[in-house]
Amino acid sequence: MEEELILTPQTSFNLMGHEDAEKAFLDAFNSDQMHHAWLITGAKGVGKASLAYKMARFVLNNPPDDPDEIGLFGETFECTPPETLDTDPKSEANQFITAGSHGDIISVERMIDEKTGKRRKEITIDSIRNLQGFFNKTSTFGGWRVAIIDSADELNRNAANAILKILEEPPKNSILILVSHAPGRLLATIKSRCRQLRVSPLQQSSVISILADRFPDLIMDETASYAALSDGSPGYAISLVQNDGLKLYSSLLGIMSAMPHFNIPDAHAFADEITRRKAASNTSGGDKFILFGELILSFINRMLRHMAAAHHGSQSPIEPILTGERELMEHLGSILELDRWAVIWEKITNDLSRTDGLNLDRKQIILNIFTHISQALR
Repeated sequence: MEEELILTPQTSFNLMGHEDAEKAFLDAFNSDQMHHAWLITGAKGVGKASLAYKMARFVLNNPPDDPDEIGLFGETFECTPPETLDTDPKSEANQFITAGSHGDIISVERMIDEKTGKRRKEITIDSIRNLQGFFNKTSTFGGWRVAIIDSADELNRNAANAILKILEEPPKNSILILVSHAPGRLLATIKSRCRQLRVSPLQQSSVISILADRFPDLIMDETASYAALSDGSPGYAISLVQNDGLKLYSSLLGIMSAMPHFNIPDAHAFADEITRRKAASNTSGGDKFILFGELILSFINRMLRHMAAAHHGSQSPIEPILTGERELMEHLGSILELDRWAVIWEKITNDLSRTDGLNLDRKQIILNIFTHISQALR
């Protein structure tokens, strides 16, 4: 039985919703004004890495023109400018890229720490030295060389300074693509040397189409709910489906619906389910504790937006995901002022970010979050 290919930005050819960014890159290519460095910015999961690989596949399938190439009678050849970044998945270059064996593309990301067996928290100078060695080599296929840094936000100071040196003296026929979720964290000198492509969250209809194609057995109502919960991020929507996110979100709302009090045994059972070893390392690569943090912050964020619109007499920008969700938002929003909810959101964010760094007990963090919300509402 043939093994199913796990879709990643490197192996997927279906990208939706970023036509403006694709056109900007294509226009630069066709006008012979290809910039040596591109910075793709936007929220997590909206397809920035997929766009980076689509750009890489395009240039690796379209090598630079050879100015010395002439015909039998001395004529020069003019190629028809491509009209799309789409490329043939079966082309030789694409088959090499999909297999991870193309000699002219390199991906830079956080490396595995040999001592712990886990990914490092940042991209170190060692990775950039490998990148410098890559650019110092001759192109394997005589065309472009492409490097993708995913994500540039994770570069430590030494690595960022080394990237800056590459940007200041770009190698010939090379393209550096930086993916960034939070460009405000990058050195201003790095950003100033890159052409920026901003990608926005996708329309809900586009996310629904992606999910329907990826999970054909998912019923339509669930597909629409996952799309709404993803807030325009197809990558996040896929992660939600793989980790049964709607069930987790429903359980979370069940505990929140009892506020300002909450059922302690139910909260313990909920925390146990999230933090047990199997949930923390499931086969889809998700982490339900991280997902819990994302969902509770998402609920508060959605509630703030819904209540703010209600206070101004405007139409709510929030589409209900589950039955009773909007009513719960209105109930909790009426007990506590919105600025106090914003403070709760910030505290939860800080508690979650400290958990792994300080090796805090995940279950206790979940219970502490519920307790803090309960006390604030009383």
